[in-house]
Amino acid sequence: MPTDANSLSQSEDPNDPFLLLLRQRAIDSRQKAGIPLLLDTVNDNSNGCNGPQWPPRLDASPTAEQFAQIIERHVPVLIHGCMQGRTALAQWRDSRYLIDRMGGKDNRVTVALTPNGRADDLVTHPETGKTVFALPCEDQMSFSELFEQFARQNETSTSYTGWIAYLQSQNSNLSVREYGDLSPLLSDLCISHEQTDSLSKEQGSTGGTSSGRGRSDIAWATEAIGYPPEATNIWIGTSASRTSMHRDHYENLFTVVRGWKEFTVFPPWEGCFLCDDVEVPVYRYKASSPSNFQLEKDSDTPNTRWIAIDPTQPKHSSRNRPYMHRDLNTDSDVASSLESSPSPSSVAKYGYALPPLRIRVHEGETLYLPSGWFHHVSQQQDSQIITDHSTGHQKDLGVCLCLNWWYEISDDMALRLADMDLEAGVSDLDDDS
Repeated sequence: MPTDANSLSQSEDPNDPFLLLLRQRAIDSRQKAGIPLLLDTVNDNSNGCNGPQWPPRLDASPTAEQFAQIIERHVPVLIHGCMQGRTALAQWRDSRYLIDRMGGKDNRVTVALTPNGRADDLVTHPETGKTVFALPCEDQMSFSELFEQFARQNETSTSYTGWIAYLQSQNSNLSVREYGDLSPLLSDLCISHEQTDSLSKEQGSTGGTSSGRGRSDIAWATEAIGYPPEATNIWIGTSASRTSMHRDHYENLFTVVRGWKEFTVFPPWEGCFLCDDVEVPVYRYKASSPSNFQLEKDSDTPNTRWIAIDPTQPKHSSRNRPYMHRDLNTDSDVASSLESSPSPSSVAKYGYALPPLRIRVHEGETLYLPSGWFHHVSQQQDSQIITDHSTGHQKDLGVCLCLNWWYEISDDMALRLADMDLEAGVSDLDDDS
């Protein structure tokens, strides 16, 4: 694979000079923003810019003023220590604590169920062979039932073929009871007024907003942005779940409490290569049993556009191949094999894309993911082996558990994102002002 700007930009392709021009603009924009052209490994120092480690890291929480500057630069940053003072979160490392904290079987929460861990993704309909957008089946479970399901998913001695559960209800699931009462965990997350004042003094920020129980937001982020987060979410699942490539128009702070998450990302201006040109019908999984899923048309949801490619798969994989003409980032023999294949459709733009960038977020780290950045997310659970006293058998209650805060973007940022459009010949990063 090429490792510098010259080799990335000098590939000749007579088929579409306009897309080659967009590719060169993408290279220029990455270099100007200090974003690597490629990373040889996750979160390492080997990149085409020969610059500092990417993404940048902070060893402690920024001040509100510093975070405002980070938002303005609009490049991902890894931050350590954001959960300082939230001592109850240490208990979340024990799944049995979470089960007890959430009470008995009467307290049920909304859980997404799929046959493959791919909720909200494009799949091939098994009967028609056509591409559809698949929403998950949703069910209500207590936390004890949910973690029993996770234990089944974690079994390695057998080939598990049942449904994959993921608590991913979003839309501020910690504070909105539409998806179940998660308020016990929200209480754990809240930091006291006294701790808030102490940390604010250390970080040079004001106390910010709070409620009677304390505050669940991140003080320096709220002060920098000027208003509290629109949503505070908790995500709990296993390694079997992943999130397909998409982007959110929110400033996103994402904290890993257990396990790790890997974000595969593209900057906002590179969306023109990611192939969301075709609208597809929306279906929803229905499950009559853990091993019996069917896709049914969701009559309430209109057709949707969705990014077709999976950046974690090779470009010549069956999923990505229809959107390729050749791979400008790889060796000539692979490119030649792609060129000799049957001609792809007119939506084949992914071959012009620069390599995606991978960011692994470990326990105790918080990723600032700027609004508009495209991201695919995979995850790895931790391990918690316990003995089931009723059966004498061991089971693994390991999970990947994360929190995130979505902050609404400013009007100015919305305009900046609209201007980051290579196809229109305009890139916000080309503006020297």
